[in-house]
Amino acid sequence: MDQQKEKTDSMYTVLNSHGKILYASANTIDLMGVKNDELIGNYFSDFVHSEDVQTLESYMQNQHHMDLCTFRMRCGDDFVWAKATLDYIRSMIGDGNREEIVLKVIHCNGKQRIPNEQWIINADGMDEKRYLNNLPSPLLITVNGIIQYANKEAIALLNAGTDDSKLIGLNSLELIQDEYREIFRNRIERLQKGGKIGTVEQTWRRLDGVPIEIEVKTSSIQYEHKRAELVVLLDISARKRFQKILQKSRERYQRLIQNSLDTIAVIHRNKWVFINESGVKLFQASGYQDMLGKNYCHFMEEEQEKIAQKLIKEILIGQSDSEIGEVIWRTYENRLIYTEMVCIPTSYFGEPAVQVILRDLSEKKKTEELMLRSEKLSVAGQLAAGIAHEIRNPLTAIKGFLQLMRTKERSSDQYFDIVFGELNRIELILSELLVLAKPQNSMFIETDLKKLILEVTTLLETQANLNGVFIENVHSEDESILFGDPNQLKQVFINLIKNSIDAMPKGGRVKICTSLNQNQIKVTVQDEGEGIPEAVLKKMGDPFFTTKEKGTGLGLMITYNIIENHFGKVSLASEKGKGTIFTIWFPIKEGRPV
Repeated sequence: MDQQKEKTDSMYTVLNSHGKILYASANTIDLMGVKNDELIGNYFSDFVHSEDVQTLESYMQNQHHMDLCTFRMRCGDDFVWAKATLDYIRSMIGDGNREEIVLKVIHCNGKQRIPNEQWIINADGMDEKRYLNNLPSPLLITVNGIIQYANKEAIALLNAGTDDSKLIGLNSLELIQDEYREIFRNRIERLQKGGKIGTVEQTWRRLDGVPIEIEVKTSSIQYEHKRAELVVLLDISARKRFQKILQKSRERYQRLIQNSLDTIAVIHRNKWVFINESGVKLFQASGYQDMLGKNYCHFMEEEQEKIAQKLIKEILIGQSDSEIGEVIWRTYENRLIYTEMVCIPTSYFGEPAVQVILRDLSEKKKTEELMLRSEKLSVAGQLAAGIAHEIRNPLTAIKGFLQLMRTKERSSDQYFDIVFGELNRIELILSELLVLAKPQNSMFIETDLKKLILEVTTLLETQANLNGVFIENVHSEDESILFGDPNQLKQVFINLIKNSIDAMPKGGRVKICTSLNQNQIKVTVQDEGEGIPEAVLKKMGDPFFTTKEKGTGLGLMITYNIIENHFGKVSLASEKGKGTIFTIWFPIKEGRPV
């Protein structure tokens, strides 16, 4: 019988995270006077008494749902008392990440209804105290603030024992924290003069001294033929604790943003609407007023503006949850700063906006340039012996022919061609050496990769000969034009070819091949050395890792970095006793790197 009653007086609804009804059981017509299909799509709070909406929402936000939540639910034109319990489920529809709420609603008094107009009845012949005592909300009846009655919920809330004996005759001001007493006294006086008072939140104390956060609603009634105050109490301690946690979390988040070493800002309609202290310093502004409201494009060149706009557009149109790129900005003092720019979606007063995190890479860029220069100088020093030998040979020839020209009376025209040819060769070798030693600004232009590799081969040919190594060039007839920095690309192939030469101390062959493969230029550099052990192979390219006695451990790292900046890819394969193959792919004329 009891199970049947629970089944009749209970109904189930499924709500989304915003409280909108997704499903309702079939017996809603009996318990609410509304068909279940009329509920679906509406907010559950629309069917809850306005004074109880906050109670239900607070209950749903609370993490602990051991106790039932009591509230008034609409039933036709009236309201009925109901209790609810809830559980959270994970939706299996779509991406499976949506959380939904299962709300079980139980009628407290079956069909007993509470009139919408006035829910406390003061009719003659009715046992008011019994009725009030069964109400699920804590309430007190006071006369000029002196407690005359407390129902069982109020006794439990104030920890007054098993009956109201400890509360009757007590001045309600004694239950209120000092700072709220004057407010409570003024509210009672206004009520006694016929005024209306709203809801107020106060801190009360239980009889054992424990403070509790209370929402207080007070209205005027007649009690035992006296003008009295009906005080309805709602325990909002859990909600207050939750609000404090949120507030502390918000404050921590704000401190984190303001004290972050990285620039954190918000861009809305192409303007800075928020920026932290680090951002003001990064742009060398005198204060926030120099940044807020300014168009972010004013701080960059046209080419960089296109990069930033592309990143921001991807976020605003919803194509991505985050975008990362490298962007160069110009400060108020006209200094260029290199940054990593991270964009994520956010909102600004309800409108789509972009949160931007800027990490200053200027020092990192300087360090990389110093490392690159150091590696170039290291390579130049190692090539010095071969270059000196290469220059000495043409100088000897020039000296000999000049001596012949002095001793011969006949025409010396035939010797001039030889002399100029040797001088041109010296000039070429010295030019290639200076390219290594001199710092260069990065400049991407159309570059013939086959021609560039042949120039590098010329520079390294002498060192290869001194080590008994033969360099073989095998290039296809296909076009090998790409957008790149010639100086950086030369550094790549100098490092790779020189490594191959060093890998063959007893001599051998370095084979360099280029070919076109699906709009990509493929380059392989293969040697006949002893190969690289598998354990060492995994570490190749790590900073400062080297297998050479006097190596810096920076050559391959710089090589990989340059290839990556040219949108290229590199792979390394090696077999013990059979040599090593570096394979590089470059895109053909594929725009400039970010």
